[in-house]
Amino acid sequence: MFIQILSAIHNAGTLLFGIYCSAFFLGVKSNKKNILSLFLLFCVQGSLYLIISAFFGEALALQSYPLIVHLPLILFLSFYYKFPLISSCVSVFSAYLCCQLSNWIGLFALNLTGTEWCYYSARILTTFGTFIILYKYVFRSTRTIFAKGTRELSIIGFLPFVYYIFDYASTKFSSLLYSGNKAVVEFMGFAFCIAYLVFLMIYFREYENKQELKQYSNLMEIQLQSMQKEIDQVKISSQKLAILRHDMRHHLSIILMQLQNNHLEKAQEYIKEISSAYADTIISNYSPNEMLNSVISIYDSRFTDRGFSLDCNISTGKDLPCSDLAFCTILSNALENSMHALEQADRQSRWARLTISQKKKHLMLQVENPVAKMPEFVDGIPVSAKEGHGIGVKSIIYYVEQLNGQCQFSVSDQLFILKIFI
Repeated sequence: MFIQILSAIHNAGTLLFGIYCSAFFLGVKSNKKNILSLFLLFCVQGSLYLIISAFFGEALALQSYPLIVHLPLILFLSFYYKFPLISSCVSVFSAYLCCQLSNWIGLFALNLTGTEWCYYSARILTTFGTFIILYKYVFRSTRTIFAKGTRELSIIGFLPFVYYIFDYASTKFSSLLYSGNKAVVEFMGFAFCIAYLVFLMIYFREYENKQELKQYSNLMEIQLQSMQKEIDQVKISSQKLAILRHDMRHHLSIILMQLQNNHLEKAQEYIKEISSAYADTIISNYSPNEMLNSVISIYDSRFTDRGFSLDCNISTGKDLPCSDLAFCTILSNALENSMHALEQADRQSRWARLTISQKKKHLMLQVENPVAKMPEFVDGIPVSAKEGHGIGVKSIIYYVEQLNGQCQFSVSDQLFILKIFI
């Protein structure tokens, strides 16, 4: 009776292990709703297995396992949770492969002790321990890996799929592998599982490195584009200054002629016209930091050209408590994003407010601007589905993290607010 109870616990635990692992491999969240849904699936499949076992025998029930458990589970993950069919298949085959850990250890315990209760006890404990390890260290990586394309998933899923077919062909539908010592034969499944899990962790690490390099490359491209814009602006200013110096003699002659003829108003209008024409060659003095003045002046000119207003409140020292380049890159991206947002705003609401304050070794940057449409936030970060959008936000977050700072995005009363503390 005791052996039957342990056997029932082992079978139920293995089924639960397979269902929950298959779901969590794909990234199904372990919340109350999902846990309950998967448990109901377990109850249905477990009942079906018991019915077939009672009426047709346990041997037929085991051989029918792929039809009453694995196939319905794949379809459930694909249609209920909307995962691609290939992702669901790879996940289920991977979960099946992980079951071989408890299988080998159970057989090893059986050979050592010769008692069935040790076999089932070892399998139950191993199943439970394996699930905890997978939950803590593996599910996070597979969630990302199993979301990849069909070609890459085919490569990843080839290993567990081959083992799944091999195991059923040689153990469930025949006794080919059990002609010798079971512990020795089943060691292949055990080693197979270990190799596969190591492969997943290594693959994920390489994937993260690749993504980090890609992100860094994108950020460097943004920085180069931003620097190119600054250089172009400086070139334009230099050309206009050269023209101004060249034409100054003519301008002075015209102004002198207007004054000699007592045309004071015409002279004043002419001076204003010259001043307006070369206003964007002036670097305004917002703070003692020259690079900060250059960036703000350039964007103030761009805002003005588009009919927007930029209200600045700057209070910093000559030397910033961080890298001037990194901080000005953050500032450039923040003002660029604000400018793009104002292009979608109402004509009466096309303004932005920039505040930068320095207190000893700390900096605070805040950019505020009205928004016409509420942006979508994911984990407190605004995201955009438009191609090419959202890179500026990633750049801001990247450089803020490099400076060990904090950034906060929020919307209040149709006002988008970016706060950065460094």
